[in-house]
Amino acid sequence: MTRNSLPPTLDAIRQAADRLAVAHAATTARAALCQDEIKAAIEPIYTRHRDGLDAAADEEAVAHRALMALLELAPHLFVKPRSISINGVRAGYRKAEDSLDWGDDEALIKRIRALMGEQSDLLIRTTETIVADALGQLDGKQLRALGVSTITGADQPFITVGSADVEKLAQALLADAMRRQGEDDKPAKKGKAKVAAKAKA
Repeated sequence: MTRNSLPPTLDAIRQAADRLAVAHAATTARAALCQDEIKAAIEPIYTRHRDGLDAAADEEAVAHRALMALLELAPHLFVKPRSISINGVRAGYRKAEDSLDWGDDEALIKRIRALMGEQSDLLIRTTETIVADALGQLDGKQLRALGVSTITGADQPFITVGSADVEKLAQALLADAMRRQGEDDKPAKKGKAKVAAKAKA
């Protein structure tokens, strides 16, 4: 209600809506301009450091591969303790996650439908693929009946680098530089999945 207690009119509501639309357009335009200016301000800084970042990323990748090559040749050195820590870099051996192996997807889907009844909807997606996380929740007896084997995770070498606040920014920039150099993740294999499987009966 207005001060003179007259009820609002549709025209007044339209005008108020139009005022909001104009104000929102102005806010959006200013935000876009601000974003463009920030981007323009940052671009020269990023461009100035890009070669150095690429070189640093390349050196880090080479150092990582060299350390991993040494670790792979020396599992006997990491029985106890299992790892070492040097200047924020932790390296050594740890047990990999257990994984499930079922061979052919279609054959397992048929066995699930035959043996699991109503549970089959939880284990099979509508596109007829295996839901590995749900499969990992079955007990050992059920998995054996389905012909799924649990592959115990083997000891694997690992490397982690500490991440203080400043290092997090550096890691993000280095990750972008490494990505541009083609350091992509390996695709997962069909018929196998790493799962946090519950204790098997």
